[in-house]
Amino acid sequence: MSAATTWKSLAGQRLAAFVGAPSSPRPLGAFRIGVASLLLVQAWTLSGSLPELLGNRGLVPWSVNEPLASTVLPRVDVVAGALAPLGISQTAGIHGLALAYVLSLVGLLLGLRTRLSATVAWVLHTALLNSISFFAYGLETFAHISLFYCVVMPVGAAFSFDVSAGRTSSAPSAAATLSLRMLQVHLCIIYLSTGVEKMLGPIWRDGTALWDVLMQPQYGQFDFAWLASVPWMVKLATWGTLVVEVGYAVCIWPRRTRALWVLMTLGMHLGIAVMMGLWLFSAIMALFTFAAFGWNVLAESLTERVRAAAVLPFHSASAR
Repeated sequence: MSAATTWKSLAGQRLAAFVGAPSSPRPLGAFRIGVASLLLVQAWTLSGSLPELLGNRGLVPWSVNEPLASTVLPRVDVVAGALAPLGISQTAGIHGLALAYVLSLVGLLLGLRTRLSATVAWVLHTALLNSISFFAYGLETFAHISLFYCVVMPVGAAFSFDVSAGRTSSAPSAAATLSLRMLQVHLCIIYLSTGVEKMLGPIWRDGTALWDVLMQPQYGQFDFAWLASVPWMVKLATWGTLVVEVGYAVCIWPRRTRALWVLMTLGMHLGIAVMMGLWLFSAIMALFTFAAFGWNVLAESLTERVRAAAVLPFHSASAR
């Protein structure tokens, strides 16, 4: 067998192990719980504004939103129109859809008929998102992606009622590994593309982008005018953001830099939450990184500490 054939065979084996070797579904279970929890918090914060957001006499009438909405996806106005002949009012129909969405998220949170709950939540989220596209921003996009992942990935194979009831197994599986790799690769593409796009902008290259953001009333949560006297701090934070995002796809994989990049990424999103008030968006992005990479970093760290604690008494006894 030639060296080239041996190298190809070894590379193929490593690739197969990378995407298909059985692994624990616990990171996916944590992802499911986090997604459902965040979307339930969002639903609670919006619960008092449903008629204004979704009603025909709300902030954006249906006639205005219709040209912006997809014609092939469900919308609240279409559902409300279908329910009208049954004597169900517009307001009752909107609240009914919202209640069904919340119940599906509770089922997803508990891991109760997980795939069904995720599918219902994803379909209803599609209808709600298609009806308020005027107000949608990054959070809604990643929430939609997250729910789709919960539909197709074995997120109910850990920390769920489905496992307790014996409807699914919590044993390590190739499906869990493949799902985790999909999540990881997707995250790398997201951060690399957003980082490169920012680098193409002059305000990111000259280090003033965060100053422009913090000076906008809708984002600035505090008075950051004092930063004008320390411009190096703004430049450092701006360029640091670029380093985290552009370097993510490379530095998140090696063990030597993985924990550092997880911490820097979580810290970046914490800073966005505190300084810009984008708590839910920051939380869902932090959840992605924690589930994809941080869970295993934490598990490995705890395992090493347990081993060290177990070995220490043995060495102490030997020394005596």
